[in-house]
Amino acid sequence: MLKTTSQTEKDSFSITFDDLDENSLSELSSDQASEIIGGGEVINDTNATRVFYDFGPNKVPERQALQPGETLDFDGQYILYNSSRTGFVPQLSRRLGPDDFVSFRQEGNRIVLNTEFAVLSVTA
Repeated sequence: MLKTTSQTEKDSFSITFDDLDENSLSELSSDQASEIIGGGEVINDTNATRVFYDFGPNKVPERQALQPGETLDFDGQYILYNSSRTGFVPQLSRRLGPDDFVSFRQEGNRIVLNTEFAVLSVTA
């Protein structure tokens, strides 16, 4: 059984383990920890290939290319992409969580990144 206590007026927190089970504590691997801090799923709902980079504090930028209708799992916290069909207009997503779902959508000359909570776009 796990008991916790805290004091609101001080920066103090304590945890007591009753009947300590050796299997109740374990250290996460880097791969397991990265699944907690970021990542999600992105789909290309446009009629052309979309190239973007996903990255985060613990993940180096990785170039991704999605064909129309293709879905990809990503493990970063941010997506950097070109938001214009007619030129190069870089756009950065908001911080993405591990359960977020995002999709690229085309609106005229703009490429919009839809997220669960907001629509991010830039006019070309």
